[in-house]
Amino acid sequence: MQRMTGGRAVAAALKAEGIEHVFGIVGTHDSPLFDGLLDEPSIRAVTVRHEQGAALMAAGYARASGKIAACFVVPGPGLTNALTGMGMAHSESAPMLVFGGQNALAQLEREGGHFHELANSLGVAGAVCGYTTRLSTPGDVPKVIREAMRAMRCKRPRPAYIEVPLDVQSGEADVALLPPEVYSRPGGDPAAIARAAEALKSAKRPFIFAGGGVENAEATQPLVRVAELLGAPVVTSVFGRGAISDRHPLALGDGWGRLNLYDELLAKADLVLVVGSRIDVVSDANVGARFPNRIVQVDIDPLMVGQRRPVEVGVVGDAAAVLKALAAQLGGTDRACWFDTADFRRRKHAALVERAGPVLPLIEDLRAALPDDTIFVDDLTLVGYWMPLLLDTYLPRTHIHPGTYGTLGYSLPAAIGAKFACPKQPVVSISGDGGFLFTMQELATARAENLDLIALVFNDNAYGSIRKYQDRMFGSRHIGSELVNPDFVKLGEAFGANGLRVEANQVGAAVRRAHEAGGLWLIEVPFAPTGPATMVPWMP
Repeated sequence: MQRMTGGRAVAAALKAEGIEHVFGIVGTHDSPLFDGLLDEPSIRAVTVRHEQGAALMAAGYARASGKIAACFVVPGPGLTNALTGMGMAHSESAPMLVFGGQNALAQLEREGGHFHELANSLGVAGAVCGYTTRLSTPGDVPKVIREAMRAMRCKRPRPAYIEVPLDVQSGEADVALLPPEVYSRPGGDPAAIARAAEALKSAKRPFIFAGGGVENAEATQPLVRVAELLGAPVVTSVFGRGAISDRHPLALGDGWGRLNLYDELLAKADLVLVVGSRIDVVSDANVGARFPNRIVQVDIDPLMVGQRRPVEVGVVGDAAAVLKALAAQLGGTDRACWFDTADFRRRKHAALVERAGPVLPLIEDLRAALPDDTIFVDDLTLVGYWMPLLLDTYLPRTHIHPGTYGTLGYSLPAAIGAKFACPKQPVVSISGDGGFLFTMQELATARAENLDLIALVFNDNAYGSIRKYQDRMFGSRHIGSELVNPDFVKLGEAFGANGLRVEANQVGAAVRRAHEAGGLWLIEVPFAPTGPATMVPWMP
């Protein structure tokens, strides 16, 4: 045992768990936590400009790498500012470890008007976390952090929140640090896996719907192997992009939206294997209503199995472990694919040329200009909405889309987190003018940390998707959707970034130049197309 403060114990336990980055803002109620980091040089403390940015960075960090980052926030406004990013991570199944400062133990639950006081703070955090607790002594720090790590590593990954009162942060106790632990996820019931294998063998026209759980489990290779053994084409959700390379002959791309591109597949298929997906309303506008009656579903979260549709066989377990077991039981030689995937891709591309208009060549130029391992991080903007459908994705964790929680301003801080997690990979943030200004202050964080990062801002001087929604649903009665913007090039330069303004047909050349030069770039693209491309793919 070692005698140490609570703040020092947190830092030491984080090091023991392999945590390398802490995002946050130092304040009166978390200063001892930050002070403890001074004795752990292996942990990098990143000062952000808003607590929402801290949580979104941790979310992007996890999405890009599978690793866990920590956040330190003060209670009250610090926690409520971070809740948006925590809610985002909860929705997209991204782990993060959030430490909230708190008033002294004796002051809690009394509504005494103390600084940064927030009633029922554990309940507030618990709405967007998979694990919450409050520390009462420094001696419990290693055990509690280990419990939080187990919750994130062994179950569906979601944020964990640990509240640390000031007297626990500053107080001393004998602390026993724990040895490293190898975390294991449930492998699935062997009997259920056997039933699933028999169902798959009996199917003549199966396909696979792969979600974000495939990447969370590092299950890309076993997924592809099962697909090859079945001769099953693979459709992904927005969270599953990269679960199979778009160069693979069985890959059919992303299945979201209301474009009815997959009518033929859905009409002919006699079974679907759903892996690591909740079949949500963004990935499938009909929440699986048009899937075949025969469904085999694999998910680590038992609440997801059969939630949308009744299943023939449900397997609760880690996607990698279950898929490896299924591959072993399927055995034999690869089946020929029953579906003409090459013809489908040709027809899909032709349909998207018509529907996406000028957005398609823009995204194709962007893809061609950068290496395969580039991490693209979208926001809720016209180009971002089309990215899952139009961007060829070759590697896991290289396309990060905000999905169903719908956090405007997600892209820039999430991209910063992705760059911290994967410093050797190019990272591109894609925002609209409206969303970018939600979190643009984090350019200061990127500049302070000397990150190589490209921020693309597509500017139509509006909340453009909402304006088009108003056109369609309210007869072009616009309210609140028109914007007055700054000069984004000058704004970028004021933050110390390289500022550039280019036309849409110059995006590929601009990002190639920025990538080759390195450094922080803000590239503004005036972009307000008309016609079908202006409609968000999932919009009614």
